Amino acid sequence: MADNSYISSGNNAELVRAVKDYALFLFGEGETYTKPTGADWTPPANKLPIGYNSEDGTTIHPEPGDETEIKGHNGDVVYSETDPGYWTFQFSALEGKKSVVELYTNSTVDKDGGIHVKDASTSKTMSMVIAGIDQKERPIVIHAEKIKVSDRDDIPLKSTDLLQYNMTLKTFKGSDGYQWHAWGMVVEPSASTAAHNATAEAAAHNATAEAAAHNATAEA
Repeated sequence: MADNSYISSGNNAELVRAVKDYALFLFGEGETYTKPTGADWTPPANKLPIGYNSEDGTTIHPEPGDETEIKGHNGDVVYSETDPGYWTFQFSALEGKKSVVELYTNSTVDKDGGIHVKDASTSKTMSMVIAGIDQKERPIVIHAEKIKVSDRDDIPLKSTDLLQYNMTLKTFKGSDGYQWHAWGMVVEPSASTAAHNATAEAAAHNATAEAAAHNATAEA
């Protein structure tokens, strides 16, 4: 009988993730902050995140670039090129924080909280950091140096709906040429993970050895 233990030997529930909580920070142009270089990032003193998001959380979405094909005289594709594309982060902010309103409306908030909207363009750019933890308190940090609103939902002014700012942020290449960085999304195997893998490998090895011995006996 074939040894199929390898099929489930690599399964490890410890590496399954669920982001239980996160904070999203927006930094305006000229606002100083230390860029994350690992999962141990902390925000500047007195810097607050945008606060509550909707229950849908934040969605990271890849948008592949268009593919251009050039064909030869007989219809063969002789050259193909794909644009780099970009990534988006979509969320719905429930708190009317200054950075959220400025980004959504493409305006500047006055000292008294007033905004003066000139048009519906989305030229304002910011930087973004998302810091979260999973069910085992393991940190996840995501940094996008340059983001801009690419899509927005309507703002409901209705007694049965929350006033919220639902927007999609498009990433652009930062000063280092990357659109975004992340730390903590890949789980480093812990001691228990190593033990789990060692046990699985030993079981697979024993099963293989037993199968070989069985075949040798049968052949004899």
